[in-house]
Amino acid sequence: MYPSDNPVVLALDYPGYRKEARIDELGLDRHGVRVHGLLRGPLPRAVSGAGYAARLLANVPSGSGPVAAVAAYCASAPLAFEVAAALGGEPPMIVLFDAEATSLDSITADYRARLGGLGIQLDEQELSERVSAAALADDPERFVDQLTGELARRARAALRAAGADEAESAASATHVVSAYTDWLSHLVAAHHARTSPWEGEVLRLASADTDPFGFACAAGRQRALRLNCDRFELLRSEETRTAVLEALGLPLTPDTGERTARCPAA
Repeated sequence: MYPSDNPVVLALDYPGYRKEARIDELGLDRHGVRVHGLLRGPLPRAVSGAGYAARLLANVPSGSGPVAAVAAYCASAPLAFEVAAALGGEPPMIVLFDAEATSLDSITADYRARLGGLGIQLDEQELSERVSAAALADDPERFVDQLTGELARRARAALRAAGADEAESAASATHVVSAYTDWLSHLVAAHHARTSPWEGEVLRLASADTDPFGFACAAGRQRALRLNCDRFELLRSEETRTAVLEALGLPLTPDTGERTARCPAA
């Protein structure tokens, strides 16, 4: 536990629309927790976990105080370890919500979906040639450049075929590719993030319908809780909120939902 009057939590929750609840919806700020979202624009385009974390931390305001925890949702989970390691000093707690690892298969599936949104279908051989395991492992910058470059070319062609003029197709393709480059860089950095060994404490909170083996890490102290809610409600569930506040040393009273006073150390 990390008892503090106003503990600081750094949050990794990728921006953009999604149906699932967000970390902000836990309402931790109403219980004295200062939550600072790290994934704010402009997003880093680093492809190593350490490089990505360094750029995120460069935007943390000075004087924020010691960090009690680094919290991360879904595919951002591996990056929480890099952020926590880069802070130095006593390891903060890491809190993971429905943590997932980023694999070549998941990147391939995402790329297929991006092309599918443009009406483009690639067979498995074409996909495996473009989404190369060797490039992801050995030259991640080139990996990102190749996939985003191919997407840009195909997006412009698809938009022109749909009747857009050159200026319109170029502008729309640039918007699509810019958003994808941010996301792909995030995934590749997470793929290359170092998660083990971790000397600090890890709290893993999972919804009832999430694969419990979707993410693995080695930690000195690790606790996993499967909660009685689905993935969409995990980050607005009272059960989740209570688990996080208790881990921070700020338990809720059953009746009022207010923070209980802690006795000073003897």
